[in-house]
Amino acid sequence: MTTTHAHAAAPAAKQTSYKTKYTVLALFPFVLTALMVGIFTSAMHRPTPNNLPVAVVGSSAQQAQGMARSLEKSAGDALDVRVVDTLAEARRLLLDQEIAGAYVMPSAQNQDAALYVAGAQGTSLEQVVTKTFTAVAEQQHVDMRTTDVVPLPTRDSMGTTSLYVTIGWAMAGFVFVVIMSVAAPELLKVRRLVPVLMGWSALMALSVWLVVGPVVGALHGHAAHILGLGWLMVFSTGLVTAVFARFAGPLAAVPAVTLFMFLGVPSSGGALTPYVESGFFQFLHGVLPTPAAVESVRSILYFGGDGVGGHVVTLLVWAAVGLVLNIVAQLLTHRARRGRAGTQQKDVSEPLSTNDGAMVDAAVTGA
Repeated sequence: MTTTHAHAAAPAAKQTSYKTKYTVLALFPFVLTALMVGIFTSAMHRPTPNNLPVAVVGSSAQQAQGMARSLEKSAGDALDVRVVDTLAEARRLLLDQEIAGAYVMPSAQNQDAALYVAGAQGTSLEQVVTKTFTAVAEQQHVDMRTTDVVPLPTRDSMGTTSLYVTIGWAMAGFVFVVIMSVAAPELLKVRRLVPVLMGWSALMALSVWLVVGPVVGALHGHAAHILGLGWLMVFSTGLVTAVFARFAGPLAAVPAVTLFMFLGVPSSGGALTPYVESGFFQFLHGVLPTPAAVESVRSILYFGGDGVGGHVVTLLVWAAVGLVLNIVAQLLTHRARRGRAGTQQKDVSEPLSTNDGAMVDAAVTGA
């Protein structure tokens, strides 16, 4: 009867295994597709200025302040307006990437308004600022000339090189670890993971630089800075993905892709400026590694490295958190295994003790 039950249970277990396999097979692409479409669409389907930082320069402080109040009243939360005293100060703020544009009001010496932008901050940002102040100039019935103080080079006329480079780094980090969790899970041990990732990060940083720079020609100069930044981005994304892989195996691709791509790319400012997205994506812009890498590359290439320090700190924090979580997860796993081993040893020893006692009783009785 026991044999019959065993034979009956085998097909049922096999059928359950098939159901699980096919369910996962269907859910994996479904979840990834739903997340990508949902997040990208919610972030980019209706670009509207949101706390766009701009400056106003007037011939007098009173004139500029009056203009700033008028803009804040009409635009509400769309604009974050500040008043600066001189055009030189406004240009400095643009070079420091603290503002997206500076509007210089007409004066007795110049009847036209002027708009100063930094195109290297991104074409989408430049377009939003230009559109906003073109409407302002029309309301004032004045002409407006636009000056780009940091124009993009022809080799990167859309300003997207920083985004593509960062995507390459991110994929190099998380794809490698996901495949490693299946093909060589023993490498997830921290003492092996760290040196392997260090070497892989160096290789992929060099590979991406060679493709984008010497081969394609979209990136010139700053090799040491770009290589160092690429190493840190690949290393940090790899460490974080390794944490997911310890608990989810190859399914770690879902949280990794969601974090670094589906949330990271829309909030990065590489394709669409976060100043036309919701506050949620503006928050992500300041904390995720993908935006940090995009802004770092942009700053290195076009702004003399200004502001890179803060973005590098963001990447270092992610790397440190990833390393600590891997160590903690590994310690907890070892502790759980020792606990299970101790329980099994106890379960085995107890029956042996009982049998030994029975044998003694039998021997005494026989005697």
